[in-house]
Amino acid sequence: MIRKTSAMVEAGILAAIAIVMALISMYVPVLGAFVNFVWPLPIVICGCRHGLKWSIMTLLVATIIIAMIMSPVNAFFLAAIFGLLGLILGECMRRHLPPMKLMAFGTVGGIIALALNIILSFVVLGIDPINMMFTSFDESLVQLAEYYREHGMSEADIKSSIDGYKEMFRMMKIIMPGAFLICAPIMAFVNYIAAKKILTKLGDSFESFPDFIMLKVPQWVLWPYFLSLLAVTYFYQTDQSSWMYAAAVNVQTVCSFSLVFQGIVLIYWYVETKKKPRWWANIGTALLFMIPIFSQIIVYVGAFDMVFDFRKIRNRR
Repeated sequence: MIRKTSAMVEAGILAAIAIVMALISMYVPVLGAFVNFVWPLPIVICGCRHGLKWSIMTLLVATIIIAMIMSPVNAFFLAAIFGLLGLILGECMRRHLPPMKLMAFGTVGGIIALALNIILSFVVLGIDPINMMFTSFDESLVQLAEYYREHGMSEADIKSSIDGYKEMFRMMKIIMPGAFLICAPIMAFVNYIAAKKILTKLGDSFESFPDFIMLKVPQWVLWPYFLSLLAVTYFYQTDQSSWMYAAAVNVQTVCSFSLVFQGIVLIYWYVETKKKPRWWANIGTALLFMIPIFSQIIVYVGAFDMVFDFRKIRNRR
């Protein structure tokens, strides 16, 4: 009875935290984007400590109150998208699954949650959120062109600049599915690490991830990467409107992200084994996201590490 009362009280507190986080995500623009990303956290903690039944109760209570305070649509989307990930991660952590297996389940949950976002937008609201977003981008380009004219830029320069933005937006629209696939494991990882830190302070213990410098992307990733690279090169010259071109670009995007991750791991491995300052690796990683050519170089570095096994991981296994 005492344990049940304790679970009920804790579930109520966590539901209240989820409600506050929802309000922040709605009314605080910059901070809200990050808070929205970790909204599953109270659900994860409740599920790990008290089981799936109580995490579902926490989610339902938070959803109902959010619907009353904000709007039923916002509540529905939070529950369907982020709540699902929270339920999955919480149950996986309660069962103390190995970290890599937990990440696999969390990633699948994240992908399903993000797909639900698109599907529910069509079904519930009757809108295409992706097209809506890019329509607003197109409208901003019209305003940008007017701004350039007011400041004396020539029509030729304006056209060149606007065309460059249009091409960038076109590619962004094509790679949206790949971006969702990349976002899912990141979302699962952030929520898992945050929940682990909190739960560890509350007395729980969990198996640690392997050392970062020993992580390795599966070697088979090279095959879809090179095949998609060939397909992108071919369809870019023949038919960029083809669904096969879009599919190849998305496969290449996801595989490139995996190879970049492998390259980053190699950078940190080199810094650590050579006893160099860790900030060298931090600066190198930051440059990847600031200078595009560095990102492409690190893709090839990651690919070479897969082939030649610079860290000699295979021998250790």
